[in-house]
Amino acid sequence: MRDAKLIELPPIDVKVRKDRVTPLNDQAVAVIRQSVAETGEIRDPIHVREMRNGYELIDGRHRLEVARILELPTVTARVWQCTLEEARLMEADANVTFTHMSPIDLAVSLAGRKSAYERLHPETRAGAASTQARMHKRTEMSFCNFVAEIIGVTPRQIRRVIAAGEALRADDVLNLRAAPGRVAMNDLYQIAKIGDEAEHRFVIDAITAGRDRNAAAARRRFKTGQLGIEPPVKTAVDKAHDRLLDAWTRASATARQRFVRDCRAELEDVLAEVPE
Repeated sequence: MRDAKLIELPPIDVKVRKDRVTPLNDQAVAVIRQSVAETGEIRDPIHVREMRNGYELIDGRHRLEVARILELPTVTARVWQCTLEEARLMEADANVTFTHMSPIDLAVSLAGRKSAYERLHPETRAGAASTQARMHKRTEMSFCNFVAEIIGVTPRQIRRVIAAGEALRADDVLNLRAAPGRVAMNDLYQIAKIGDEAEHRFVIDAITAGRDRNAAAARRRFKTGQLGIEPPVKTAVDKAHDRLLDAWTRASATARQRFVRDCRAELEDVLAEVPE
């Protein structure tokens, strides 16, 4: 991949791939428009890939959209001479720096980055044992550490997020994005565990239609239906546990950290009473 150069491009001349990982976010567009209104310019350049028949967007979808809406004659672009896979890798790296991404978009972005990286460096795939493979493995581990620090989780959790993204198909992503309720990361973890095609489809459909509040509930309903038995009656403790677990799994990392700080003493007392 060669060094990039800065040029001015008409926004209409920049092509946008239809298979980009993250969709256009109206709120992000509004924020950038407000910034342009205050400063008089789009501060950061977009990034594009030079092709035989023009330029294709790598990073800066929202900045490009604002330039088009405002009918700006040109937008500053950093032009890269790179392959499609290198462009996908750059797009994924740019996406994961935003902590406002939904669990679905984050999982798909991270999984897409891993896929692009392994296509660029096939020697790093599982089973490779070369010195170069070990070096690239360390690079990927550093990337997991970097993302984990931004989001406020552990590198192991980032690897779980990647696995969750890999388990989603293109139609799953579209359906889950349209779900009436917020799809939490724990829902994606549950979906990643499913090996049965019928159960996979059942759970995705249940969440998309709002028939179940989360993937775990949909899985339980699927299993009880398969066995032809009625689900057990929940006690007050069961229901309280479910509410606590649901609130925890749907909370952001920052909210969880604040909760632990505020309730540290009570949590330590409870943990001391839990049998080994």
